[in-house]
Amino acid sequence: MDEDDEDYDVVPYDEEEEYYRREQDAEQQYRNRRMLGETIGGVLSAVTEYAKTLEREKTNRANVERKRKIAITVIRSERNVIIKYLKQRFGERETLYDQYFKLIETALQLNNEEILRLALESIQSIYQDSPGNGIEEFKQQFDSMSEVIRI
Repeated sequence: MDEDDEDYDVVPYDEEEEYYRREQDAEQQYRNRRMLGETIGGVLSAVTEYAKTLEREKTNRANVERKRKIAITVIRSERNVIIKYLKQRFGERETLYDQYFKLIETALQLNNEEILRLALESIQSIYQDSPGNGIEEFKQQFDSMSEVIRI
């Protein structure tokens, strides 16, 4: 033996141990690949589910936005109908009040208590009548004259 050989321990080569080690390495590589495949599969599944959810939520948001626009249009339409009704209704009341107060002035000048009493009772009946009475009938008439948009 040389001096160089003394520094190294000679280990006998055992084919069975080498085979066993390679088999364990192969099994470990298989498990690693399998875990990697499962992980990638899980990630792909999650990404696919996320994409589906994202698309579903986009559709839901679009539906909500569409319904919001429809509701705003309906509310504005109803608002305009009510404003027209109230202007008409209070315009009629204004005219009646003006005429009744002129009648009251005339009754006072003529000292006619009967006309004065009738004019005051008429004003009181106008005050007692709610301005909202008749709005449903007005809306129905307005709707029958207007073009209806179906969505």
